[in-house]
Amino acid sequence: MSVLPAKQNNTPTFDIAIIGAGLSGSLCAHLLSKSGKSVCVIDKSRGSGGRAGSKRLDDDTSCDLGAPFICVKDEKTKALFKTLTENQVAAVWKQFSTSEQQAYVGIPKMSAITRHWLGDTHFITNTRIHHIEEADNTPSHWLLRDDQYQPVVVAKQIIIAIPAPQAAAILSCNPKLAVLLLRANQACASAQPQWSMWLETAHCDLNALVEPQNSAIQRMIKDNYKPMRNSDKVDRWVIHTTPEWTNQHLDVDKSWVSHTLLQAFSEETELRVLKHGVPHRWLLSRFAENVDNKNFYWLPDQNVGAVGDWLCQGDAEGAILSAIALTEQLQTSA
Repeated sequence: MSVLPAKQNNTPTFDIAIIGAGLSGSLCAHLLSKSGKSVCVIDKSRGSGGRAGSKRLDDDTSCDLGAPFICVKDEKTKALFKTLTENQVAAVWKQFSTSEQQAYVGIPKMSAITRHWLGDTHFITNTRIHHIEEADNTPSHWLLRDDQYQPVVVAKQIIIAIPAPQAAAILSCNPKLAVLLLRANQACASAQPQWSMWLETAHCDLNALVEPQNSAIQRMIKDNYKPMRNSDKVDRWVIHTTPEWTNQHLDVDKSWVSHTLLQAFSEETELRVLKHGVPHRWLLSRFAENVDNKNFYWLPDQNVGAVGDWLCQGDAEGAILSAIALTEQLQTSA
């Protein structure tokens, strides 16, 4: 993975520009690069993963504040994660696997999966794409601009691999993309927010996954119980709030959220918190399942498409299946 700064002069040109380096965008880059296409991935963050990314902590360790694991049921995703396991990029979390589905985590952290898929792909970080327009000097190509209206890249094809509300903001700038914009706007209504937070306690006998009842907390996960992350010092927990509680407290002060969640955690577990982080608000944590026949959208006349969990199952596996479906479509029609 070669990380590039956004260029403002001598704008680079690629066959495909992918907006978003989460599970969908990174997998698209991986699969399309194999076919010999020049691919560029652009993300507003400093790294890859999106909600399947990892939070670096002060003691040079990390935890997964977003997706705690990825459950796979489909044969295509099972095959994909079999390869990741063989490459020691992912591991099965047997405690949460069943005969019908397997739970996987990235090793040594979740963002290892997207970093592996990005490989040597040109990766532009800390750049928010705000506007796409038809390139003046390159027929049948698109020019992508950042939020300062500076040119970033030129590409023949664009794949938008970001949450529906962010996708809608980009799509609204061009009337030729109205069909995609409509679908993104429809998905926006089902977006569910979530607060998450990490904390540490002494070792305890509680299960690695606790789902309280009648609480602000939806689930509590022992991050250090994941494969290849055992700690002999403390238990590091990641807690996620319920969508209902989050909606009621979406814009409150983080210190209040922290105090409330620590109290709820202590009441549920009777454990003393030794250390904790600042709460993180995922505004676009999860989407409802898409009931359409396709797991993606592609406009062949415009060479613009979209992938993501909001176009499929609404979860991490849905993001992956969406990417697989679109890349198969592009490779078939090439």
